[in-house]
Amino acid sequence: MALTSVVAGNSSRLPLGSAHQFLETRITILNAAFAALFMAAWTYCFSVLERPQADGIIGKLLKTTYGCAAMSLLLGIYLNASHTTGPTLLIAIIFLLTSVSYKILRVAISTWISARDPQLVVILGSGRRAVKAWREIRTRYHFTVKLLGFVDDRSPDEMAPDVAQRYLGTIDELDELLLRNVVDELLIALPLKSCYQDIQRAIEIAANVGVKVVYMQDMYTNGMKQNATQNSELFNDLVPHHEDYMAKQAIKRLVDVFGSLFGLMVLSPILLLVAIAVKLTSEGPVLFAQQRYGYRRRLFKIYKFRSMVKNAPQLMAQLEEQNEAAGPIFKIRNDPRVTPVGKFLRLSSLDELPQLWNVLLGHMSLVGPRPMSVRDVSLFNEATLMRRFTVKPGITGLWQVSGRSSVGFDQWIKFDFNYIDDWSLALDFRILAKTVSVVVKRTGAV
Repeated sequence: MALTSVVAGNSSRLPLGSAHQFLETRITILNAAFAALFMAAWTYCFSVLERPQADGIIGKLLKTTYGCAAMSLLLGIYLNASHTTGPTLLIAIIFLLTSVSYKILRVAISTWISARDPQLVVILGSGRRAVKAWREIRTRYHFTVKLLGFVDDRSPDEMAPDVAQRYLGTIDELDELLLRNVVDELLIALPLKSCYQDIQRAIEIAANVGVKVVYMQDMYTNGMKQNATQNSELFNDLVPHHEDYMAKQAIKRLVDVFGSLFGLMVLSPILLLVAIAVKLTSEGPVLFAQQRYGYRRRLFKIYKFRSMVKNAPQLMAQLEEQNEAAGPIFKIRNDPRVTPVGKFLRLSSLDELPQLWNVLLGHMSLVGPRPMSVRDVSLFNEATLMRRFTVKPGITGLWQVSGRSSVGFDQWIKFDFNYIDDWSLALDFRILAKTVSVVVKRTGAV
């Protein structure tokens, strides 16, 4: 934006047709150093200004304007100090307008995205602190956070009427609540000293499910928040909180994007041949699309090459008694719904290739737990199983490279939890490398 502002400010001074000459201009070491300093200053400036997350719209707009004005002033001071020819004031004004517009657009887009998929929150508590937390959600976070209700051991008769209407149950019932409902965060709104044991009990339940625990910002000091979280070793073990975790996740996403793009381009001839084979050998669409549970138990549409007859979902109810798999999953070794071409696609894992598109869209990762169907998840009977949804599902994972269909459900879940607990970029690359060997040998494929 700064470079564009300089060009725009000097546009009237550029001779007609000399744009290529401008692009050939050499960059001095001084300008390069300032560019690095300017980017670092921009990042620091807005990280400081945006640190209190609870500002209203007017507050955010004012802080955005202050930050952009400060950066515009820094740009103007440098241009004057380096004796740059050109309208310095005009360049600073253009940069101010451009940067403010950019920040407003960025906030608007992020708010729109968050409003489409808000954080689903349960408040632990029902007293004054809980009411205050609810008011904060309604007034400052209503676009990005949705309250599901309150959990407390108090009787609903002792609660305010509007809180009692949203009462979900006791702390002992929290486990079942998190099993049957999608919950992203548990907001602690109980007094720390007098309700310490209740808070610890709720934290351990939430940690077992992979639900994030959040404390009211204006209730405890940073030290108390840190101590309260550290007192639950289980929570520390199950919820990634290392400083470099987000950086590694960003690298994982880059690998997913470039890996899926590369795969789609290189494998496009095979994709075309498989599509033709499916279309010519059986009635129905080439692709099979189905709702699956993904990250944070959000539903998304997964794509596979169709390997069964077109009415396979309708026939499933008739085959339930023949299910050979233990647990909530469905598996028949000689499934009568599978077409001849579909059997080959399954043995070779070619039916999974369209999921590269899901990876590119961000619904899935190259490596992770397999996305599970609505039918399978509805049969879960333990809340701890929901922890597998704390990471993105993958095309391949520990289960696939450790036996696939020959592995029982309990062992499958164990592999998923091991992956979540021991995740690293190196582990992902090892799984990807091993997947090639498994696919070639058709290990565990049905």
